[in-house]
Amino acid sequence: MDVIIFSMGQKANYSLRWPAVVPRVGLIAIALFSFHAISSLVFSVIDLAPSSPKWGLALTLWGFLAVAGAAAGLGSLRSLGKNAQRLTGLASGAASVAILGFYTLGQLTGQQAQWAIVGAVLGCLVGGGLGITQRVGFWRVAIAITSGLCAYGTAFGLGTWALAAVTVQRWELVLLMGLGTGLYLWLTRRALGVVWETI
Repeated sequence: MDVIIFSMGQKANYSLRWPAVVPRVGLIAIALFSFHAISSLVFSVIDLAPSSPKWGLALTLWGFLAVAGAAAGLGSLRSLGKNAQRLTGLASGAASVAILGFYTLGQLTGQQAQWAIVGAVLGCLVGGGLGITQRVGFWRVAIAITSGLCAYGTAFGLGTWALAAVTVQRWELVLLMGLGTGLYLWLTRRALGVVWETI
């Protein structure tokens, strides 16, 4: 499709390639939805205490976020072998899409836990399959975006807990959580670097 623009008596011909535009719009939509889903889940569990009946759910969520973020960040290292790349692709795809599946079916069914778990299982299977087979292309970038946001969500949670540890002067926890925050910010940068390089 050609777009003709007239400016100051001069004619410029710009070719707008729909096959190149559509995937980018899709990636933007995935990024926005992933940000919304991950931030909603993080803020729903970040202030839970170990005595809360939902503490197990919170630990599960943080586990999926941590695995997705770590796998995506490590998978961006070019020094990894082919088998390691496939393993990190599998882990980041499975964990990140499981989170989206959990959130999506949970919201569609009025936050019914059993359906949210079904969504997580389906997301894990689909995301793992895409992650292990797609080393290039649209789905690799989509998984990198979602996993990068998972890494940032983990960094945000660890940073919040580090600040909470400062208020009670638990300096060993401050150090541990601070190091974890720095690590996951680095992993976020690595994962989103894949997106930048690919696009």
